[in-house]
Amino acid sequence: MATRAELGQPWHLLLDALLARRVELAADISRRMQRRLSVYQELAAESFERYVAMAMECTVRLARADPPELSDWQTRVLEEVGEAQARLGVPVDQMLLAWRIGANTLVEHGTEEAGRLELGDRQLLNFVRGTLAASDVGMITTARAHRRAELERDRETRDRRASFVRAVLFGTGDHGELRARAKSYGLDPGRRYLAVRARPVADGSWRDVDRAVGLAAAERASRGMSVLVDGDVAGFQVDPPGDATPGRAGVGPAEPLNRLAESFRLATRALDTLQAFGMTGTRDLAELGLRPAVSADPDVGAALRRRYLEPLAESGSGAEIVATLRAYLAAGSHVETAAEQLHIHPNTLRYRLSRFEELAGVSLRDPLVPFEVWWALQRALIDP
Repeated sequence: MATRAELGQPWHLLLDALLARRVELAADISRRMQRRLSVYQELAAESFERYVAMAMECTVRLARADPPELSDWQTRVLEEVGEAQARLGVPVDQMLLAWRIGANTLVEHGTEEAGRLELGDRQLLNFVRGTLAASDVGMITTARAHRRAELERDRETRDRRASFVRAVLFGTGDHGELRARAKSYGLDPGRRYLAVRARPVADGSWRDVDRAVGLAAAERASRGMSVLVDGDVAGFQVDPPGDATPGRAGVGPAEPLNRLAESFRLATRALDTLQAFGMTGTRDLAELGLRPAVSADPDVGAALRRRYLEPLAESGSGAEIVATLRAYLAAGSHVETAAEQLHIHPNTLRYRLSRFEELAGVSLRDPLVPFEVWWALQRALIDP
């Protein structure tokens, strides 16, 4: 499509006049931006004047085309302007307002030039339309570049935070550097923190678990931080974590930053134990008792299952005996309590226990036997 300049439109003389005054106009636009927009008041003019000049010249040159279409170099120039505004911390809405200030300033100066050049209203209108159309294209192009730069900056910020949290949890960072970085994130490096590792259930969301245990709130309050580790929410916080139900979370003991790796190891072990036994909620190792040992030592569990549970296969009532043993041990070896829970007569329960002793060749009066039977039964929950 032909350009206005190619068609010999006289108003393009206004564009030539504005280009000849580019340095003066860029300074004027910069001053107006600083007067009207607070974000630019906080910046030294020299930090953004160059980009104002680039955007202004690009707009004036682009205004010659109908419709305004960016060349490769104009696209690169405008993208640089948008990226620079993002780096300077200028919000995109403020940048767009600055574009409007720039376009209005060009129109104002162009109107003055039109009077000197004795151009009519129609030619002035063409100039205004062309300038505003070019400005709109510039606004869109810089806004896209600004957004890309923001996303990249946010990604880099998230990556740096994640690397810090991982360094703390896995004990891979220098202590002095970790303390300095903790301060930069608003954390108190002298405090003790609880390591937490949480996991959603099959149909759950890690965000729900994150909110439930309190890691998200802790991060907002600068009282902790979190990151995803192999699909789990992992982190540390000052306050005790909340109940993760229906998910599960392991928590370690409170430790300073340079010793949180051990706390995280224990939190991971607690979480793995919860997973193995199909348990939910938030627990530490102490609350799980011997279950972490049962879960972590399959060889002992397999040996005890062979010793105490496999002989029951010879009996047609093996499943009943196993259920009776579970109830009996859960009731603290109290026959009447266990019988009531199973809704059977105490003598029936005694008979089943006697049958177990006969099949396994052991006596439940031996203090070690009930403990080993309990271990075997717990392992059977993991490996049915």
